[in-house]
Amino acid sequence: MGASSSSLPSVMSVESPAGAKPGEGVPRRLTSAGPPTTAKNGATNLYSSFAATADKYPNNNCFGFRPVQADGLGPFSWVSYKEIKTRALNLASGVAGLSLASKSGFGMYSANCMNFQIVTLGMMSQGFTCVPVYDTLGENILQYEVNHAELPIVFTEVSKLSAVAAVLSSCPTLKYVVTLGSLDGVAGDTISAFEAAGVNLLDFESLMKKGAESPVEPSPAGPDDLAFIMYTSGTTGDPKGVMIKQGAIVIGATYCAGLELLPTDRYLSFLPLAHIFETMVEHALLAVGGSVGFFGGNIKKLPEDIGELKPTIFAGVPRVYQRFYEAAYAKIAEMPGLLKAVLGHALAKETANVQAGKKSFWGKILAKTLGKKITGGSVRLMISGAAPLPVHVHEFLCAGMGCSVLQGYGMTENAANATLMLQGDLRAGHVGPPMPTMDIKLVDVPEMNYTTAENNCGEVCTFGACNFAGYYKNKEETDKVLEADGWLHTGDIGRWNPDGTLSIIDRKKNIFKLAQGEYVASEKIEMIVSKSKYVAQPWIYGNSFFPMLVAVVTPDFGELHKAAKEGGWDVESNVELAKKDEAKKFILDAMKAEAKAAKLKTFELPMAVHLEGEINELMQGFSIANDCLTPTFKLKRPQLLKRYQEVIDAMYVKLGEDPSKYKKV
Repeated sequence: MGASSSSLPSVMSVESPAGAKPGEGVPRRLTSAGPPTTAKNGATNLYSSFAATADKYPNNNCFGFRPVQADGLGPFSWVSYKEIKTRALNLASGVAGLSLASKSGFGMYSANCMNFQIVTLGMMSQGFTCVPVYDTLGENILQYEVNHAELPIVFTEVSKLSAVAAVLSSCPTLKYVVTLGSLDGVAGDTISAFEAAGVNLLDFESLMKKGAESPVEPSPAGPDDLAFIMYTSGTTGDPKGVMIKQGAIVIGATYCAGLELLPTDRYLSFLPLAHIFETMVEHALLAVGGSVGFFGGNIKKLPEDIGELKPTIFAGVPRVYQRFYEAAYAKIAEMPGLLKAVLGHALAKETANVQAGKKSFWGKILAKTLGKKITGGSVRLMISGAAPLPVHVHEFLCAGMGCSVLQGYGMTENAANATLMLQGDLRAGHVGPPMPTMDIKLVDVPEMNYTTAENNCGEVCTFGACNFAGYYKNKEETDKVLEADGWLHTGDIGRWNPDGTLSIIDRKKNIFKLAQGEYVASEKIEMIVSKSKYVAQPWIYGNSFFPMLVAVVTPDFGELHKAAKEGGWDVESNVELAKKDEAKKFILDAMKAEAKAAKLKTFELPMAVHLEGEINELMQGFSIANDCLTPTFKLKRPQLLKRYQEVIDAMYVKLGEDPSKYKKV
């Protein structure tokens, strides 16, 4: 069940002996030891780390999958470490026959699956750099990444083959495409497209077979060579390629945020492997001989995969845990009267206990009756990352799941290595002390009234071997966030708590994450939707506890009245027109049209709008007079939120969310 919060140290991190510079706080670290510069297991690259595990635990289950059967997916079928190592080396030997340039990048355009990781390990045995392609970054992301990273080869699932074929003529460096499944059944016109473009189309099994016939000795990269270039949409403009060294990955994976993973651990892979969070968790399991089972491919059927695997380690994002919360209350509602009453009482009592920093026998009852139905009953560690975990969801998980629930903080640029809660800490609202791999300091942001001297707040900066090497082919953006001495500026505003834990309280820029972990740049969206002649002043708002955006807009009432007259729903007063549902729908549709024309992602489209009907002589609803604009007519976002908090909350309620549950910390 885990220790109670009262058994934890009173202060969970220590100050670095380096001291503070002007305008900064003293860096903090987990213990008196500084961040490590070598992996815990002595490996210098991911392949060598895996190979050492395979030699130590050759018969352990390594990767598992659910085979397709006549009536659906079957139980997990497992492949041993010894066999996975053999397949990875055969794949690498097959690729050796293609004569790719040394240390080239290879694209991975696929959902999570066993062959994804076999390819990654195999290619890294020959020193290649993995470039995962995550297609929610936009419809042209494959073309962009292939060209930007100058990829000669891409591995893809068969279902994405037509998408690859569509960009062949625009990707001059691409010479080979390898399908992770069989080419049987692939349409003839798709194959013809590859022939016409002069790109060789191969399949995984054939490449492995050739490799088995002509084996090549491993020649993995060194610690300073690149393991990954991971593209992220954290800012406006084109995605940036985050360069992460082999050493950064193996150090982060083997220290595993200070957690002890076991050779008997089982883990369900469903978060995208194109993201750093999932990558680090899986390689941490591979470093100790744990088992990774890949989900069936349908996120809606995740509970079935969980029930089949019965994981001992579970990593998720807040929206997944929100579904656990909703599923639990739905199960309770369906139970017979007496059982419903008992479990409802137990959940209320144990939630109160968790809030007080302790556990009781109610938690054991809930774990056996409720937690087992949701997590399979074997989970010992539950980790949340990518976005803030709502307080009420965190408390529910601690109360009902029968395991340690840990919230962490990190980003692609520091290989997801920044902070993680200590086991036994039941309190929500913080992200724990520094991981053993990082020093963390706060740097003053006086323009936002965040200073280390006044309120112990500032921009979070990290230092350690897990920090990235820079943005690929983008020194200008690299220099904005990575100092010459290695300190990384995250752009997040943090607060040190008296117990040495960190709370993330704001963003330095107007870029934030939604609940599913996607970054949103509000100013970019505002610029796009304001192209509509009906939109005079847009303010896009998002909350990291929710998966969608809302907006407050001052319309161009001259144009809106014209449209209203044509539609038959006009009224004389601007204030009354702004209240009409027809007007809100019209403005929302106009904004969505501009957003779609600009090819914004679905999560960048506002889902609800409030119209400001009171305007001044300049036709402004947001003005200097009401403190919503600066003298240079820039939006003052904290003041806008304060002014419109009630209507923001009302919009989220209509969208099915409940803002009242989210406690401020």
